[in-house]
Amino acid sequence: DYAGPYYKEAMTLFDYRTDHFPEGSNELSKAEKAPTFMYAMPLDGNRIFFEETSLVARPAVSFQECKERYLTRMEHLGITITEIEEEEFCYIPMGGPLPAADQRVVGFGGAAAMVHPSTGYHLCRAMMASGSVAEAIRKELANDKNFNPDRAAASAYNAIWSPTNIAQRNFAVFGGEFLMKQNVEGLRGFFDGFFKLPLELWGGFLAGWPGLPNNENHETWWARLKFGLSFVSKLPPQVALDMLVSIATYSITEGVPLPQSVTPLLGLPDGYEYKEKSAAVGDVAAKSEAMKMIMESKVEEVVPVAFEQKEV
Repeated sequence: DYAGPYYKEAMTLFDYRTDHFPEGSNELSKAEKAPTFMYAMPLDGNRIFFEETSLVARPAVSFQECKERYLTRMEHLGITITEIEEEEFCYIPMGGPLPAADQRVVGFGGAAAMVHPSTGYHLCRAMMASGSVAEAIRKELANDKNFNPDRAAASAYNAIWSPTNIAQRNFAVFGGEFLMKQNVEGLRGFFDGFFKLPLELWGGFLAGWPGLPNNENHETWWARLKFGLSFVSKLPPQVALDMLVSIATYSITEGVPLPQSVTPLLGLPDGYEYKEKSAAVGDVAAKSEAMKMIMESKVEEVVPVAFEQKEV
């Protein structure tokens, strides 16, 4: 019946405590530099879903490291595991490049970089986007006589990654990069400030997709700027200073994406709107010369002929 510090009536998220490691130990040092947290979700009766996980890291924290930290934490808290129903090993790719714009293969979900680059949330974003993507593909397929697979793929991708949606993602990508820089003290301070924000602000950021609750607080440059300023004001001084320095250095090293997400002066990112390709691709002069030489060539090639069937 004992669940340690975790409530059986409520979910616990982001337990970044490290008091289960001996002071001065190598395990504590590793946990401070590459933090993991406990996630506890009560189910029914004495069944609880426990997960020791890394929010975002480069390189990723290994499954074995997470499992060992989980066992150490459970032992320290005096929680006895009487039965294991299922063991989960989950790796979530976060951030990374958007899909190539010149392809006919339409990715969706993780294959289209739809995982939130700061939080890892994905399913709700994919479900919300599915309708507009399906409608974009349907419209293209309905154009039987003039169907263009390149235009169809571009329309589908543009339904996922419109310029405004890319701008919102760019803001969140910086968040993921900042989180990867933090040690355990920095992450504690980050989330202490994050959850001091009004629910509609932090709740809207966690999923961050058009149509989802409270996304209006993040889908325009002005909303993101207000969110950022309010957030920095809630952070512990050291974490706030680190974030301001990171904003400056990230903008210098990565260029336009972050500043573009919080100001109208730089316009919007390029989306996936279809651009018709030129019919003449390559060096026309070279092609013409090659054709002329082929026509004048005296070389005769043997044309393969299929074997004749013989009666047995």
